Amino acid sequence: MHAAGTPTTGARRSRRRRAALVGALALVPALALAACSSSGGDDAAGSDGPVTLEFWTYSLKGTDPEAQAIVDRYHELNPDVTVKLSEVGGTAETSSKLLAADRADTAPDVVQVEYRALPSLVVSGVVKDITDDVADVRDGVEDNIWDLTTFDGQVYGVPQDIGPMMLTYRADLFAQYGVEVPTTWEEYAAAAEAIHTQDPSVYIASFSPTQFEFFASVAAQAGGEWWSNDGDAWSVGIGDEPSLETADYWQDLVGRDLVTVEPLLTPEWNAKVNDGKILSWAAAAWAPSVLYSVAPDTAGLWEAAPLPQWTAGDASVPFLGGSTYLVPEKSEHADEAAAFAAWLSATDEGSNLLLGLDLLPGGTAGREATLTAEPPMLMPQQTDFWQVVDQVVADTTIPVTWGPNVNVAQSAFGDALNEAALNGGSFRDVFTATQETIAADLEKSGFTVAD
Repeated sequence: MHAAGTPTTGARRSRRRRAALVGALALVPALALAACSSSGGDDAAGSDGPVTLEFWTYSLKGTDPEAQAIVDRYHELNPDVTVKLSEVGGTAETSSKLLAADRADTAPDVVQVEYRALPSLVVSGVVKDITDDVADVRDGVEDNIWDLTTFDGQVYGVPQDIGPMMLTYRADLFAQYGVEVPTTWEEYAAAAEAIHTQDPSVYIASFSPTQFEFFASVAAQAGGEWWSNDGDAWSVGIGDEPSLETADYWQDLVGRDLVTVEPLLTPEWNAKVNDGKILSWAAAAWAPSVLYSVAPDTAGLWEAAPLPQWTAGDASVPFLGGSTYLVPEKSEHADEAAAFAAWLSATDEGSNLLLGLDLLPGGTAGREATLTAEPPMLMPQQTDFWQVVDQVVADTTIPVTWGPNVNVAQSAFGDALNEAALNGGSFRDVFTATQETIAADLEKSGFTVAD
């Protein structure tokens, strides 16, 4: 028995084969790889004498004592290297700045971007292949996390942090409404109905149409593959059947008014979270920190569990969010930059230090250190929180391929889905129209698009 729109087991079989793929990112076209290896040069890779590394980041803020302690420790270990922190905005802004700096030959040395931005930057030829540079620290990060920065076996970034997918929920109010924590999306729909029926002002969650990465992730969980690559040809699968079935699922919940259609983290959304009118957030292990920042008075009332499954017993999920440190192809100190990035994220000392930045490190040592850490302030009573997170990390085995035009897809998808959600349009049509937009944009940009 499946809830309306719930992807079936049969629709998921193709994902079983894809789970064996090495790399979360698609094989880039040969010309793009050639471009990546042709710019820059050995003369610029290493330096004699003291060097200053310009580090573009939004996690390490110069005013943060924890961040400064990390930099100071690296200076202590490497007295000939000075790391200069330069705070930048989110991924879209950083990517644009990096492309401009590459054209102007003023590239920084280390840059933090979200994983989904990496493919377009690699295809643009602005990212250095650091496979050899990180060879000595490969054991410091699990393979499924290295996959987030790997193209066809070549590494283009060191994972900073990861987003194991979780459901964070108001445990007290779930109990009040007599609702068990859903382990499947079918159970989630039933819980949404039970809650809203008892109190029409209360919803299990909000439905935010602009959360492109979330919809891509749950579609991948169902067997969808929004971008893929075979040789020089890209395929676009936002309109594939597993993805369309997830569209049906969310349309059913929206159509029955079982989720409230509104963006996340607005003053209105924050107020509803504080007032117990929105009872959960399907996101990642970073959600408790965000929720605490907007609803600190609700601390102790929340708990977290693994994300609901499309098929009972299949715990496989992709990562949601997180970021990596890359080295620009035109860095004047590429060797030193790669060494710093490797130390910061993939060594025991560096990944442990990253814990002080309120993130879940991609490095094994930092991640394992959370197992003896206190739970998040949002849920101090859930003493097994980090054990649950660690199991989700182990189950995160679905590689998500991000194409070279994610920003185009995100804009087309979010605007159209918001219109459909508010005015009763077809979610399926949004998915298929977005696929057509992405395919046309790829062709316009000179890529071969497979049928």
